[in-house]
Amino acid sequence: MIKYLGTVPFLNSKPLTYLFDNNSFENYKTSEYYPSSLLDSLVSGEVFLSLLPIADHLSGESVISLTDYCISSYGKVDSVLLVSKSKLKDIKTVVLDSRSKSSNMLFKTLQSHFLNIDVDYEVREPKLNMKMKPDVGYVTIGDLSLEIISSNPIGVNTYDLGEIWFNETGFPFTFGTYNYLHSSPNEEELNLLDDSYQEGFQHASLIIDDFLVMNGSKIRRKVAEKYLNERIFYKITNQHIKGINLFRDLSSKFANWKKNSFNNEV
Repeated sequence: MIKYLGTVPFLNSKPLTYLFDNNSFENYKTSEYYPSSLLDSLVSGEVFLSLLPIADHLSGESVISLTDYCISSYGKVDSVLLVSKSKLKDIKTVVLDSRSKSSNMLFKTLQSHFLNIDVDYEVREPKLNMKMKPDVGYVTIGDLSLEIISSNPIGVNTYDLGEIWFNETGFPFTFGTYNYLHSSPNEEELNLLDDSYQEGFQHASLIIDDFLVMNGSKIRRKVAEKYLNERIFYKITNQHIKGINLFRDLSSKFANWKKNSFNNEV
């Protein structure tokens, strides 16, 4: 029987799923979803363990996170941006990305507590070739953000949400953690994830090569290298947990969180 690990179709997840993606484990494979669909795949039993956006961890009554691995940044992340033709102070409307609850919640939290701007909100999926309207900002995530950074379009301002969070709070921002539902993965399965991370970390250059070829990517290699080697951090620390709990407190006005703190069960 094949068991599936839930993940996202973005470059940042590839070091963690390296051996799963390469069929190194006979009975374990990955199944890819956009972030907004990961929780449903875990609840339905399609996957036994899944990367979940931090918003889904905090709002999930029964989900428990592994305390080892995450996708996070200390400062600039490059893959979670607000992009606009306007300066930040002149933005009147922000279009949130329909694929990502956590990134949208992060922007709302930053806007409410730190940015000192008043905006209206819309929700839809952004595109690389979208026509940007004046006074409008767009939250973008994942590889689309890396493509925007790679193309460096003239007249477009980019604001890195991970960088703003870190500058204002001093904590890393944790975008996602690995979660299970009813029963913890056994020791053998946890060892598989450890092995996959260790191999993926050592083969980052090969992962980038494969990803850029398979996706016909518009991401420049130097951008991808900096992203995996300098921007993304995969190990949960006490600083991460403090940052998650601060995010939970600051964003509680926008969400009906089920958890009082990281990994707390209700």
